[in-house]
Amino acid sequence: MEKLIGTSGFSYEDWYGYFYPKSIRKSEFLSFYSKHFRTTEVNSTYYRIPSPKVVEGMRKKVKGNFVFSVKANQVFTHVRDFGEKDVEAMKDVLKAFGDTLGVLLFQFPHSFHKSERAKDYVKKLRDIFYDYDLAFEFRSVEWISDDTFYLLEKLDSCFVCVDEPRIHGLIPPVFVVTTKKFAYIRFHGRNAEKWYNHEKPEERYDYLYSSDELSEWKEKINSAGEFEKIFIYFNNHPRVQAVINAKMMEKLLEL
Repeated sequence: MEKLIGTSGFSYEDWYGYFYPKSIRKSEFLSFYSKHFRTTEVNSTYYRIPSPKVVEGMRKKVKGNFVFSVKANQVFTHVRDFGEKDVEAMKDVLKAFGDTLGVLLFQFPHSFHKSERAKDYVKKLRDIFYDYDLAFEFRSVEWISDDTFYLLEKLDSCFVCVDEPRIHGLIPPVFVVTTKKFAYIRFHGRNAEKWYNHEKPEERYDYLYSSDELSEWKEKINSAGEFEKIFIYFNNHPRVQAVINAKMMEKLLEL
């Protein structure tokens, strides 16, 4: 099994002086990051689809074996009212990543409830982005069901496993593999107090995992059977906690 561990995003100002040296420019962040990790999750694509030229610039800053997983734009997951131009723009970006592309991630909001219509929408995305490895993250607990897993197995797509606060209605920490190609885990932190009650969005991800908490996932991974790759991303980015926990997970999984 190939294990790729990194952080959700890499361009955080508060990492200056803790992970990134104060002597480097922000334009050098990715190059520095790629010396410490083999993969990152590109979250900026959720807010705005970049030009292929921007992607080409990113590729030049990393080593040959580096892997980018890309978060689909919000028009596909939250707005859910996209046109042909949106599809073309997203595909142009994916093509620009070339052989450095890992997975295309679709992260749906909690309001995306399970229904036949919702499942048909997932199928539609699979049909549109048939050339790529897809991962689907659901936020509502109702998606934890055999019919969800069976659907994704049929679509040869991945169910995104998450670690997040133990709040009623959210996805619990289950490890499910729906395609033999890869598994995908996102660590959002367990800051239940700030998940809904926060002034700034990043407050909900303000959490540092303990070694014992990460070890829970080591056991799940080791007992899950065979699959080719696993992508693990830490989204608890405030104060470099994502970097700290990613390095801890590397040691736990003996990279």
